[in-house]
Amino acid sequence: MSLQKLLVTDIDGTITHQSHLLHDRVVKALHQYYDSGWQLFFLTGRYFSYAYPLFQNFSVPFLLGSQNGSSVWSSTDKEFIYFRSLSRDFLYVLEKYFEDLDLIACIESGASNRDVYFRKGLGKTSQELKAILDAVYFPTPEAARLLVDVQGHLSEEFSYEDFAIAKFFGEREEVKKIMDRFIQSPEVSSQVTMNYMRWPFDFKYAVLLLTLKDVSKGFAVDQVVQTFYKENKPFIMASGDDANDIDLLSRGDFKIVIQTAPEEMHGLADFLAPPAKDFGILSAWEAGELRYKQLVNP
Repeated sequence: MSLQKLLVTDIDGTITHQSHLLHDRVVKALHQYYDSGWQLFFLTGRYFSYAYPLFQNFSVPFLLGSQNGSSVWSSTDKEFIYFRSLSRDFLYVLEKYFEDLDLIACIESGASNRDVYFRKGLGKTSQELKAILDAVYFPTPEAARLLVDVQGHLSEEFSYEDFAIAKFFGEREEVKKIMDRFIQSPEVSSQVTMNYMRWPFDFKYAVLLLTLKDVSKGFAVDQVVQTFYKENKPFIMASGDDANDIDLLSRGDFKIVIQTAPEEMHGLADFLAPPAKDFGILSAWEAGELRYKQLVNP
């Protein structure tokens, strides 16, 4: 039996616990898996310019999906396979629900629009929240050149025709507040896919992700399978650690969930892996490779 193999994985909290580093052990393992026939596909909520440096020294081909499936890039062709985005006019709708919240609203333009990060502070702790984000996402002047701190309305200062994703960052209860408002509003909920997740660098905080309706990590997997495999669906080994990975995992023939994931996700796992800081993904991938071998050589 011949069956192609696709290794699909989330990044933060799954294959790394650090914002700017992919450990050599993980990089070495990924190269070995590619050499043994696995195609590599990384899927993240990060914007492309923030995700790509983790992989820029890879010597094997890979696919990189950014902003929760809003785009996928091929290292072989050095081009994007697709983009999906929301109209800037939708910002006027979102702003109706910003009142009395203590959050950071982030509108990411996407790689088709230079990957600019428009940020608006809402509420009394916005400066503290910005400092937390800056330490992770914008630690250098070079990184900060993509950042626009909006003083007025996002809908007026956003300078592109469309955007890839909206993110709302803050303490978990505050993020749940705006999520509840959006869920109860058909003019928002009918237009977007919403994902609430813990912030991978500190679980005290959360992020709400809004992408175009039906766009998700699972959607990205479907697009890649359709584009590269046609009718010959590969064996998919999928891994993740938070709620925005659930539909990614649903596409997997072998599902890896990291132990730090919300407990309600643990039941999805074929393999419950130790935390990223302990390189738990390495033993999980070994188990997935074994499952594949058992399938093709019963």
